[in-house]
Amino acid sequence: MIQPKRNDPCPCGSGIKYKKCCLNSVRPPQETDPHAQLRANAYKQMADQNWTEAISLFKTLLEARPADHTLLAAVASCYEGRNEYLSAAEYYEKALKVCPQSKKADLWYHLGIARACAMRMEKAAEAFRSCIQILGHNESEKIRDLLRTVEDVLAGTADPRLFQVQVLFQRAFTDMEDERFESAAAKLETIASIEPDNPAIFYNLGVVYTFLKREDDALDQFGRAVDLRPEYAEAWYNMGQIFLIRQRDFSRALNCFERASAIRPDYIGAHHQKGVAYELIGDRENALKCWERTLELDPDNKQARENRARVQAIVQGRSAVREMRKDLP
Repeated sequence: MIQPKRNDPCPCGSGIKYKKCCLNSVRPPQETDPHAQLRANAYKQMADQNWTEAISLFKTLLEARPADHTLLAAVASCYEGRNEYLSAAEYYEKALKVCPQSKKADLWYHLGIARACAMRMEKAAEAFRSCIQILGHNESEKIRDLLRTVEDVLAGTADPRLFQVQVLFQRAFTDMEDERFESAAAKLETIASIEPDNPAIFYNLGVVYTFLKREDDALDQFGRAVDLRPEYAEAWYNMGQIFLIRQRDFSRALNCFERASAIRPDYIGAHHQKGVAYELIGDRENALKCWERTLELDPDNKQARENRARVQAIVQGRSAVREMRKDLP
């Protein structure tokens, strides 16, 4: 029987990884369960983000066990994966009606998020208040922050799309950690359409496109990031890497590394790669200076030490040849 992997979404529908949630507390379905294989397949489809197939399988399981709160929450989580927040809220509500008391706080929290993402702010506020009531004052700081955000939206002082952005950002980073770069790109593209003035979105899109080997698209996104935030050193550095490694445009790479190291004088990677770019355009003296600076910041940097020794040997060898030629009659 297929079981969720450690880094898969937890079958309980919490939205976090299995290893950080129910790995040590939830027993897998027993082989005597006539629906064990179907259940395992449903969770496998969920882990693979095949949302439509997973929803269909979970609903088939619900026909036999309509009051199973874990299945209801799993359907809700899958609807969230499809950004269908009203449907997600519907199934979280169903799960709340049949779940044990120990699960209510978590389900109220997820219901609040789903309602907020669906822009049902008054209902979201009700869910967060119910969660706070169960958790108590000492354990509900995060939920109280969410409630304040909802109240700001209701007061007209915050963008109602804020929750969608936060949820999608979190899921995009999870996708990146799990190397689901196509999925991460889709989420970040959606966020970019909502928040077109956020340089972090375009920076992360650039990172994802780089992993997808879409270097021209990555350069466009890093370029948008530095247009919005000219001091974005990491974006300059990543552009330099693409120009250096992929496009072999050493002059443009050098310019990017210079910008990054000027913004962050302690940026070890930028100093080192600037040295590489200098060597590739034939300026060994400046390359050596860059590697000297790299070693000042990171004395144990093996690559910088090897590059410096190699280029010093070349420079000294050529100097010796020139001296010998001077002595020739």
